[in-house]
Amino acid sequence: MITALLPIFFAVLLLGLPIFAALAFAVILAIQFFGNTDPVIVPMRMFSGMNNFSLMAIPFFILAAELMRIGGLSDRLIDLAKALVGWVPGGLAAATVLSCLFFGSISGSSPATVVAIGSIMFPALVAAGYDKRFAIGVIATAGTLGPIVPPSIALIIYGSVTGTSVGRLFAAGLLPAILIASILIAYCIVYASFKGYGRSTFPSLREIGSAFKAAAWGLGLPVILLGGIYSGVFTPTESAAVACMYGLFVGMVVYRKIDFKNLLSTLNSAGLMSASLLLITAGASAFSWLLAITGAPTQLAGEVLSWTEDPIQVMALFNVVMLIAGFFLDSASAIIVLSPLLQPIAAQVGVDATHFGVITLINFSVGMITPPVGLNLFVAMAISKMTLPEVFKACLPLIGLMLLSLVIITYVPWFSTYLPDLIYR
Repeated sequence: MITALLPIFFAVLLLGLPIFAALAFAVILAIQFFGNTDPVIVPMRMFSGMNNFSLMAIPFFILAAELMRIGGLSDRLIDLAKALVGWVPGGLAAATVLSCLFFGSISGSSPATVVAIGSIMFPALVAAGYDKRFAIGVIATAGTLGPIVPPSIALIIYGSVTGTSVGRLFAAGLLPAILIASILIAYCIVYASFKGYGRSTFPSLREIGSAFKAAAWGLGLPVILLGGIYSGVFTPTESAAVACMYGLFVGMVVYRKIDFKNLLSTLNSAGLMSASLLLITAGASAFSWLLAITGAPTQLAGEVLSWTEDPIQVMALFNVVMLIAGFFLDSASAIIVLSPLLQPIAAQVGVDATHFGVITLINFSVGMITPPVGLNLFVAMAISKMTLPEVFKACLPLIGLMLLSLVIITYVPWFSTYLPDLIYR
């Protein structure tokens, strides 16, 4: 049955069905023709996969991100990023990366980060004389910081399917996100120096202070959320509801950019995005369930460990597997399907579950900028009016930097484990 499952899935996917439907139909067909279980259990497993308290955080975080986006936060975060790094060579590109890091700490979503920052920064970069391919490559790649920096929707999904503490995962994502952002900013500086792009003047302390003041309400959100989680005031799921109330207050009362008309449209768009993501979660849960009941994780563990028990080799193999999976599956589906299979094997060779969660997320973040399913590429196409091959080609040098970051984070666990161990000791 497992031998037939993957070919059936890819065959159904090629017919043009949405990913959640392809996952569910693959399970139904595999059970119908190769198993001895009633296929009626599949919708039950799909519902069971969504019936998880941790997953309640997803629609709340999506709504909070939408509220902060339309509430005028993007412009203020960009102004702050310009004040902090705009004076270096390639400062506008460096500010783009930093803006994505800031906005990612609010949205937790890669495509949302590309939309919010890219729609503003792409025209600004082109107008400043930057090559449009370089500009869109930086934006699409820096958008992958959205799910890595806490709070992250993808880490919530990983925590729910592996039983790993979401609080520890949030803490684990911060230093890797800063490392990746630093590498991307360094690339922007080197590239701009080579091309002779200009830079802004060094800002005064008053200008930096003014930029911080303007963006303070937005930057306060991750501080409140993470502070509340680690102090025990509320759970990660409850923090998502707090984020919604905070975003609504800032957008309607402080910045006064949200009225009842665009609030309704925001609720509608957030509801559609949440439904889409939860449907994918449901389909992937049924797929993962079938793998589990057939003993696939145990068989896979035996096969892998019969080849080698060296953690370096095992993690190199897993990185290759996840990178390839990221070409064809969105992050949510890939995490739900592969994490229950791979994480127990990683644990057997001594890899911490929190560390493995960050490695998993970075692998699938790379998948966001690789065809044929890379969502960031399609968002970047809409922003830049460029073709898919052009956008992907623009991302290639930065994909190399993402892979370099992946290798560093995989084999230097300190980046993922230092803050969780510090907070939860």
